[in-house]
Amino acid sequence: MRVSAQLYTVRQCGNLADQLQLVADCGFLDVETTGLHAMSPNQMACTIRQSGLNLRSAHFDWEEFDTRFNDIVEVLHLLECRVAVMPWLAPQARPDTARGWKTVSGQLSEWAGRLADHDISLAYHNHDFDLIGAPGETPLDQILAQGNIYWQPDIGWLAAAGLNSADLITRHSERILSVHATDVDPEGGSEDERWRNLGEGVVDWNGTLQALAQTECTDLFVEHDETADHRQTLQMGRSFLTDQLAGIG
Repeated sequence: MRVSAQLYTVRQCGNLADQLQLVADCGFLDVETTGLHAMSPNQMACTIRQSGLNLRSAHFDWEEFDTRFNDIVEVLHLLECRVAVMPWLAPQARPDTARGWKTVSGQLSEWAGRLADHDISLAYHNHDFDLIGAPGETPLDQILAQGNIYWQPDIGWLAAAGLNSADLITRHSERILSVHATDVDPEGGSEDERWRNLGEGVVDWNGTLQALAQTECTDLFVEHDETADHRQTLQMGRSFLTDQLAGIG
């Protein structure tokens, strides 16, 4: 598994080129991007190529899949990236019924089928709103019931919801391509105050990484939703995960 960087962590740090430069300065070789940055596919691909970093995976929100699907395919092909991730539904767009989530999962499956025609896999990224419900009946369960959608677990959100990440990873081991390596202290405050640098929260990283070692997971994307020190967060995350991976050998 590679220790990679998620650009959402540095979204406040200038334009795309600036963000990539900061990530590279922190020792990363691989990244996951967020959105199309109001660029054409050629512009975005050129910017990433100039950084010297490898695009391992890319997040695009629902609206981008809906309105710029061909641009998503083009930029991923230009950068030889084979994983797209749908990471977020705005609160006003979230269904409040099982039927509604079935419609969401059906649309994701339709996009996944179209992407597969281009040799691109689609993964879904969880938060907490999609983990609510009885086991087997959550929105995440409905989405993963579609056989062509993969899962990108956000480890911190699983912990924030009081779930055992190792158990869920084991249950869905064949669907996991990568994870967001986030950490949280549920007792440390509300909303964004809960997030911590890796190793400073409550996540059982040994158990989580042991479970991930039994999957096809290729990337651990270091992320922090609201860090006060972007460079420190990236450097600590990279060092922490590198040491943890060495320990599970």
